[in-house]
Amino acid sequence: MVKQPKSAEVHERQREYIARVEKSGFDYGLTVASAFVRSIRDLGYKSAATAVDELVDNAVEAGAQNVHIAFGYGKSNAKPESVAIMDDGWGMVPSMIRAAVVWGGTDREGSRDLFGRYGYGLPSASVSQGQRFTVYSRIDGGDFHAVSLDVEEIGDGKHLVNNRVVVPEPTVNPLPEWVEKYAEKSFPGGAGVLRTVVVWEKLDRITWKTTNVLEQKFLEHLGLTYRNFLRQTKIVVNGKKCEPIDPLFTTPNGRFYDIDQDRAEALPMLEFKVKGQDGKTEHLCRLRISYMPYTFFAVDKTKKATARNANPRLQVRRENSGLIVCRNGRQIDVVTKNPLTAFLTNDRYIGLELDFPAELDEEFGVTTAKQQITISPRIWEILKEKGFMRIMKDLRRRYREDEGDLSAELEKTPSVQRPSETVMGEVNDLLRRRPASEEAEREAEENLQREIERAAAETGLPTEVVAEKKKEEVQAHPFKVTTEHVTGGPFFRAEQHGGQMLLILNRAHRFYTDIYAAVPGADGAKTRAGLELLLFAIGQCELDATGPVRVVYMSERIEWSTRLNMALTLLDEHIDLVRETEDDLDDGLGE
Repeated sequence: MVKQPKSAEVHERQREYIARVEKSGFDYGLTVASAFVRSIRDLGYKSAATAVDELVDNAVEAGAQNVHIAFGYGKSNAKPESVAIMDDGWGMVPSMIRAAVVWGGTDREGSRDLFGRYGYGLPSASVSQGQRFTVYSRIDGGDFHAVSLDVEEIGDGKHLVNNRVVVPEPTVNPLPEWVEKYAEKSFPGGAGVLRTVVVWEKLDRITWKTTNVLEQKFLEHLGLTYRNFLRQTKIVVNGKKCEPIDPLFTTPNGRFYDIDQDRAEALPMLEFKVKGQDGKTEHLCRLRISYMPYTFFAVDKTKKATARNANPRLQVRRENSGLIVCRNGRQIDVVTKNPLTAFLTNDRYIGLELDFPAELDEEFGVTTAKQQITISPRIWEILKEKGFMRIMKDLRRRYREDEGDLSAELEKTPSVQRPSETVMGEVNDLLRRRPASEEAEREAEENLQREIERAAAETGLPTEVVAEKKKEEVQAHPFKVTTEHVTGGPFFRAEQHGGQMLLILNRAHRFYTDIYAAVPGADGAKTRAGLELLLFAIGQCELDATGPVRVVYMSERIEWSTRLNMALTLLDEHIDLVRETEDDLDDGLGE
């Protein structure tokens, strides 16, 4: 947590700043004509919520414990006509209010302590949403001083002094009546504790028009952007408390964390130090990582997370799928285009959050409006050296494995055979297997007995009860597909358990993740059924073989597995290389 200065120190710093700029000849003039103000309206805030961020940044930096965003209305309560951002921070001395309205007017110029550095946020964000804004502030419980800026008035030449647009001097001005009423009703301590209020009016460019949509969008965006600050600063939108939203879903008090039984898994954090501009001082960066299970976004866990079967987590991840980048704990952007890998749709199950200190702004290309990040090649190279791609490949493989597990599970029910199991029974009736040798029959019975004893130990049921249930299962399912997880093991095995043939697929082998479980939906079910039939046929021939032929099958299966695993690994690398080449070609064509 950044150590906050005392309010008296801040006010003295403000006075020193004003004295310094006035001494240098600053006369509160906007450095260009009225066209500048009109053009700055198109600075490019992504939404009304990202514009509000600028005012919230200022409030948090001013030590505010409470920040409220309230709506003012005209004839209809459905569509706000004005927005007020109010806080109980340190406030501003009158001359600082005037400076704060000027682009570049800040006593924190060049600061790397928390959010602001340039002094562009307040005026740029305000005119991006409406034609008029007013800043009210005070440093105690006395009168508010205020300064207003109106785009239309500037265009009419109202604030021209010697052909320059000059910000008017602050005057004593009470808060708008509706702001006063809101504060008395909803702000902790009432209107008497307010220190700074910014009111936007003539809202001609605000993204969302209605109260309900504004509330929802502001609460979601602010909960996400300031999730790491809501313990020290309470943010409220139109009377509703803003809850933190962790897009990696590993924070227990975060919104949507426990809407059902599924939980995201927090993985070990990746930390690394980067030298700053002086080439000596090292600054710590942290990459937070999480993995979300295959059913994480679904309401009905037996079905895929589609539009009609999606919980609120899915929308959060759709908007934050990629590398989330935070500056001093405050989220700025989600980076998707990068030199290491192309983020895919299913990567939404992998949470990635990179937090860097403001001392490394130049490495992350922080813009004036704090809305976009451009990561330097140096940082990407460090991430690569620290194992970023290994992490991505491991988690992508884990997702494919989970997807395959669930897909395979959903394709069967306790009372219905899988298509491949049914077909194998029919094939077995048409093509009679050769009589099993005494050795094979003995092995099958031993396998069955071991399975009965294992099940009895796991369930605590008597062995005879388990044996009876197993007998019923063997009769109903003479062919059965199951899985295991054996690192370094063969990609499949076949075993005879009494009268039941088991096809055992190894989830730890790339065959399972890269081929068997790679295709979703109905096409994937058909592909898996075909692969199961292929392996059932090979496995059955192996089980029917005797002597040296059986040994050959067993040894060859191990060799097949080794070669296949290596080939699929190389195929992955080859496909990645092809994608990188295609991306480079696309970049070249776009220049």
